[in-house]
Amino acid sequence: MKRTNPERNAVRPILSSEVYSSARLAALARQKVKLRAQKVQRIKKQIAEGTYDVSAADIIRGIARSEISWLLNMDYACLPEVR
Repeated sequence: MKRTNPERNAVRPILSSEVYSSARLAALARQKVKLRAQKVQRIKKQIAEGTYDVSAADIIRGIARSEISWLLNMDYACLPEVR
């Protein structure tokens, strides 16, 4: 079942409360860590073999994602006033 926001034309799934349980969130976090470690190992192996290839678009996406994340986590006390 999905809920629609007519103002923004957004559709999002309705999630039960069990999805948000602390045990479920912990399991998802562990899974994410495991998948990230596997990805890092795969990339290290490809680099060592000389077969690692990355597109310019992937590099640009990564830089943009990193910069946006940095801006979102920036301490607003350090920002100059906006007038």
